[in-house]
Amino acid sequence: MKILAKLLPYLRPYLVPLAAALLLSVVVGAVATSPVPLIQKIFDQIFAGRDRKMLTLLPLAIVGLYFVKATCSYLQDYLMYYVSGSLLVDLRTELFRHIHRLPLSHFDGDSTGALMSRVLYDVTTMQKSVTSVFRDVLINTVTLLGLLGWVFYYKWDWALISLLVFPVTAVVVSMIARHLRRLGHRGQEIMGKLTGTLQESFSGVRVVRAFGGEGLEEKKFQKDNKAFFQVIMKSVKYSELTSPLMEFLGVCGAAVIIWYGGNQVFKGTVTTGTFFAFVGGLFLLYNPARVLGKAYSQVQESIAAAERVFALMESPTEAAADGELPALPRFSRDIEFRGVSFRYSPEGKDVLRDIRLTVHKGEIVAIVGMSGAGKTTLVDLLLRFYNVTSGSLIVDGTDLRRVSIKSLRHQIGVVTQETFLFNDTVRNNIAYARPDAAFEEIVEAARAAYAHEFILGLAEGYGTVIGERGVKLSGGERQRLAIARALLKDAPILILDEATSSLDSESEKIVQVALSNLMKSRTTFVIAHRLSTIKNADRIIVLDRGTIVEQGSHQELIKRGGVYRRYHDMQFAAEEAREFLSPSTVTSPPRGEE
Repeated sequence: MKILAKLLPYLRPYLVPLAAALLLSVVVGAVATSPVPLIQKIFDQIFAGRDRKMLTLLPLAIVGLYFVKATCSYLQDYLMYYVSGSLLVDLRTELFRHIHRLPLSHFDGDSTGALMSRVLYDVTTMQKSVTSVFRDVLINTVTLLGLLGWVFYYKWDWALISLLVFPVTAVVVSMIARHLRRLGHRGQEIMGKLTGTLQESFSGVRVVRAFGGEGLEEKKFQKDNKAFFQVIMKSVKYSELTSPLMEFLGVCGAAVIIWYGGNQVFKGTVTTGTFFAFVGGLFLLYNPARVLGKAYSQVQESIAAAERVFALMESPTEAAADGELPALPRFSRDIEFRGVSFRYSPEGKDVLRDIRLTVHKGEIVAIVGMSGAGKTTLVDLLLRFYNVTSGSLIVDGTDLRRVSIKSLRHQIGVVTQETFLFNDTVRNNIAYARPDAAFEEIVEAARAAYAHEFILGLAEGYGTVIGERGVKLSGGERQRLAIARALLKDAPILILDEATSSLDSESEKIVQVALSNLMKSRTTFVIAHRLSTIKNADRIIVLDRGTIVEQGSHQELIKRGGVYRRYHDMQFAAEEAREFLSPSTVTSPPRGEE
């Protein structure tokens, strides 16, 4: 009932077709009970009474009744599939929308495969429940109640005797249902793992091929696939038990009535028509009771899926955490980190500690440090992917926790090392931040990013589909599209997170020119491992184990001879070694001196 209450808001737009389907279900269920009185009429009125007029009318009545049933059944099925299908679309859309509005920390806990499983598998399982409840359950409930009414009408004492088996059946079905709900949860968890394995395997197909990992991936998939099959077979073991059990118990009850009622027919206390009508009704009772028992078992699996779906949908979104916060005005002065500390979990250790930093409008600030120093975490806090654990992050005198996240991110452009492009056209990838941008603006952004020339060289120019994650482009080309996307967004604050670290020297030179265009008149945070790329930054911040240990210009930090100088000398020595060992500088020894 709790799950049904949560579904009702989604059913509200479809109340008219749903009500029509329910009304048709009642008609179908009522007509399904008609054989019982017809049997009684055939034996007692037609055959025993020799009523030829009734013999003519009764077949016509049967044809008419079942024409009505067939028509209503078709319309009811169509309407129910329309309602349940529409519900499926709405739930999937709402769940997808909700997932995209969850805090980034939620994605640290749930795998992509688990989230995909909830959107695809769990919602489909829920839809089956809605179809089953509002179609099979209603029709068969009406049929069951109608048939019970007839058998009690004809012989209430026989009915009570025959129904003694129902409490036993109800207890067994209830026990089976509990097992099915538990297995439903387990099956959906395994499906999440299975989806995750598929997603990882297909996304990383190049790595799989390069390392010969096909066999390993097959083993992982086979393991989860077999585990899912085992859960399904356990579910089948329990769910398929209800039908034969109910059939056997029902036949036992009917056998008692045939013996007991048959003796009363021989004594003349009950007519033959009443006997056959009662026995016919009793046997007809079996099918709706069986369907209801099976539907109840199926609903348990759907409830397990619904519990997982609604648990996710009830997780608070970023917007819910913001409430009705005002928008952040256009950035105009400075960004200040006031004693900012951060940890990913309450029991974890601080990733950043007491960060105190003020960045002025138009300033280019580079952030350097060893891996794990907290560089990316620092800019993630500015984007409010996470909230500070203590301290405050201030933009133009306003604490970022007091403005809407959407308005904040609208003012920040991002270019990262792992450029994410969509399996779409070049044009749509550049226009992702501004889908309504004119084509001329897209071209202008591409020119500024030094991407226009290579785009024109593609098969369909700006209309070329570039494949998943831009797989059809080189690393430098992907990076220039990302820069064009950030240029088109025209945000006053810019974050460059290792934007050139994965490029070769030639591509890096072109991308650096494009980045220079991007950084003009913008407040820029640059995270870089290659210190040679940040020499012209207005200020360099050196992070070590989550704290700022040095800051200043490149020349100032070199003269100071601290941590930055040590990083610089290490990189310079490494670059010299690479230069020395490169094929162009290494010569083969004369023959005979190897």
